Amino acid sequence: MSNVLNVIKLRNAKSDFKMLVVLAFCFVAMSFFAIGFVYAQAPEIGILVKLLAIMGTVNVAMVFYVIKKFNALSNT
Repeated sequence: MSNVLNVIKLRNAKSDFKMLVVLAFCFVAMSFFAIGFVYAQAPEIGILVKLLAIMGTVNVAMVFYVIKKFNALSNT
């Protein structure tokens, strides 16, 4: 019975990882579109630099989180 539970947990972890990758891709795409729209309407470059720094930090953190989840999943 324990083997069955381990297989179910592994499948659940794999599906969670797939969902995480899809959501991360969507978030990165939306952030690039937002930066593009702000760049088109930005009255000064300082706003764009701050936005790029914030979104870049969030995107890098998300990539590290996805890599951490992948390593945890591949070690099982």
